[in-house]
This record gives sequence, C-alpha cells and structure tokens, in this order.
Amino acid sequence: MDPIRLGISSGGRADCCQLLPAMVSRHGLICGATGTGKTVTMRLLLEQLHRRGIPIFATDFKGDLSGLGAAGGDNAKVQERLSRFGLGQNYFHAFPLELWGPSALPLRTTISELGPELLALMLALNDNQSGLMQLLFRIADEQGLLLLDWKDLQALIRFAETERRSLEQHYGNISPASLGAIKRKFLAVERDGADALFGEPALDLQDLLGGARIHLLDASKLHPRVYGILLLWLLAELYENLPESGDTVKISLFFDEAHLLFDELPKRLCDQVEQIVKLIRSRGVGIFFVTQNPLDIPEAILAQLGNRIQHALRAYTPKEQRAVKAAASSFRANPAFDTAAVIGELAVGEALVSCLDQDGVPQPVQRLLIQPPASRLSPLDAQEIAQLLRDSPLSGKYGAQLDRESAYEQLQRRQTEQAQSAGGETIGKEGAERAARGGRHKDRGELGRALNSMANSFGRQLGRELVRGLLGALTGRR
Repeated sequence: MDPIRLGISSGGRADCCQLLPAMVSRHGLICGATGTGKTVTMRLLLEQLHRRGIPIFATDFKGDLSGLGAAGGDNAKVQERLSRFGLGQNYFHAFPLELWGPSALPLRTTISELGPELLALMLALNDNQSGLMQLLFRIADEQGLLLLDWKDLQALIRFAETERRSLEQHYGNISPASLGAIKRKFLAVERDGADALFGEPALDLQDLLGGARIHLLDASKLHPRVYGILLLWLLAELYENLPESGDTVKISLFFDEAHLLFDELPKRLCDQVEQIVKLIRSRGVGIFFVTQNPLDIPEAILAQLGNRIQHALRAYTPKEQRAVKAAASSFRANPAFDTAAVIGELAVGEALVSCLDQDGVPQPVQRLLIQPPASRLSPLDAQEIAQLLRDSPLSGKYGAQLDRESAYEQLQRRQTEQAQSAGGETIGKEGAERAARGGRHKDRGELGRALNSMANSFGRQLGRELVRGLLGALTGRR
C-alpha cells in the first residue's frame, strides 16, 4: 500500500514523515489541546486508511465526525490550503459511513458477553458487591439461566432476593445489603441509557471487518464510564476472536477521549489492558488513542504507541509543563529544533509527527502542516442521517431488537409452574417438604455430576462465569 501523506514541512516536503499502512498495527497517539486540530487529523487518517481498504471503527465523543459522509469544500480555511498541497476541487468527496449509536444502528452486546468483571466496573461496585456479581453469574450458569438483556439481570437479582435462604445453603452467604446496593446502582446507570447497550442481535465483529465502510460510533450521549467499558469490551472481543496475522492490518480502531478508558480503572484491569494493547497487534488490530494530554494514557501503554501526532499544548501550570516535557521526550529528537519549545508554538492545524519506518524504528520528529480532509467538517443533519440509515446494508440485521427466551422468561415460567403446582392436588405438608428436599437433592446431584464432567473436561477452569469479558480473553480461558 502507498504511504499515507499526513502533511508538508515548512519547505513543502511531503515525504519527510509518512505513515506506513503496515505499521498501523503498532498503534498511535493523536494528542493536543482543545481547538488545535486533532479531530481534523483523526478525520484525515480515517479517510486515508479507508482509501487503502483498511476496515475502521472510530468513536465520536463530540458528535462531529459524521461529516465524513458528505463531500468537503465548504470550509474557507480548507480551501485556502488546497494550493499549498497541490490539490484541486476534485479532491473533495464523501466516504461510505455506517453510523452506530442511540440515533443510528444500536450497538449491542449481551450481559453474558460483557461478563461480571466489566459489569461491576460499569456499575462502580465495591469489592464485596463485585464478588456478589461474580456469584450471581455463577448462579445463572448453574441454574441454566441465559443472561442477554437488562431485564434478565434484574430478574436474576430478584430471584436471588426471594430464594436467598435456599441459595445460601449451596453458595454461602448472600448479603441483602449488597443486593440492595447493586439494585440502586442499576437504576443509576439505567438513567444514563446503559440498558440500551444490552440485547440481541449483538454486534457481529465480521460486520466491522469489511473495508467497504467506515464504522462510526456516536458516543456523545453515552455516560463516560459506560463509554470506557464499551471500548474495553470491544478490545477483548477482537483479541479473543481474531487469529494471529503478523503485520497484516485487519482493522484500525480510533478511540476519541481515550482517557475515559483509564479513568477510575483498577490497577489490575489497567495491567490487563496493557497486555491486550501489547498483544492485539499480532491480531492485526491497530489502535489510535485520541486525547488532549499524553499523561492521560498510562505510561506502560503510552510506550507502545509507535506512531505519534502531537498538536499544540499550552504550558501555563506545572502539570501542563510536565505534559509538554513528557510529549517532547517521547519523540526521536530532530537536531533542527527544540521539540519542547515547538510544542507550545504550533499553530492550529500544525503538528509534530513521528511515524515508524519499514523496520519499525521511529523516524525523527518533523513539524508538519496537516493536510486538509476531503470530507465535510460540519456534521450531517438529521435528514442526511436518516437517509444514511435507510441506505445501510445492516439496518435489516440490527434495526429491530430480538427478545428470545432468556432468564427473565425462564424465571417467570418457573413461577407460573410453581403456582399451578401449588393449586393442584394437596399432598400434605410433610410430603411436600420431602418432595422439595428430594427435588433439591436430585437437582444438586445432577448439578454435581455436571460440574464433575466439566472439571474432567476442562481441568481447573472455573466455568463460564469467570472466563467472560476481558479476563477470559486475556487468560485464554474464554
């Protein structure tokens, strides 16, 4: 594939620093203060990678990237730069978009696929509550309850409340206070629209891996914590499902407001994200983190980002000065200028750029004027978005939500059967108690045999409830 021209130097050179498509899987960073041009740079990269047939999934936290679906040329500053880059009016055109989000195609996963670890993080549960969430998933597995959507988990919690005494005989103490706290946390994130993320049809990764369209998630209405968890889940899914591919790029991810992935993230999970960023490139996945400050990214992850685009940073406070020093020290020095000094001098649309060469070695940092994008800078209006959704090849697949039988319906059916049985032939108190005890012993016996069979087949694996989500993907047990 042809190298990607990112911009031109002050001397008009375009070949002094280019992004090699084969190096996209070595990850990247787009950084800069608000209003310095990092979103426009992100747009340019999306366009150029699409031109080379690389599948793209990008998040749009500010809701202004949908203009990729319309031809540019409506911005005066962009028009001014055409001649400097040797571009004509035929440079502008629209790009095929697939829009995801609350006002577009719903991006869903299931409760089971997200898993108890990330779900507990989404709900901001403490250690005791997180342990109970793990136990609830185990109960669901052993009771044969399928967890797909929001109401399934709510039904499971109600089941644990009403059957707490009998469940404690097998699973140990189940704290009513922790159950109540989890219910309250549910209500809080439900108000933020988290419930809409769960259900079927769940996202099929194969729909992202075709290079025909740019997939854009409108995250402007997502709660920051929900947004961060959703991205962690996507990383885990890709790592688990994609085979090794060397430097062949299968998909490129762009995470806007990337600091939201790491805010309030426990160190244990942060270490696992570091692992997955390190290992996922062998699956052909390239990740570009887009954020204001390089210090927003954990140092161990920052060290793995080989391609860097740094827009202006202002250094008025000690923290801002540390950020400038950190950004400058991450580049391979260029003897022609002082990197730290230039970071504070960059104009809007300028950036310091260093990309990897064909051997994976960082090139010396260059000061570039970033090439203008070919798409429209202003977002699509409601009518244009509606037309885009009508034309979407995926609208038939994801437009209508499925509601197949799962935990909610299963537990309702059990209650109905129990009520019908109670209204039938009276067998006497002692007989009923013996039958109930016998049924429980039988169920436990069957459960024990099933668990023994699982243990014989899978060794010391803990079952599905402990191998979902990020942990399962990283440990290879999922």
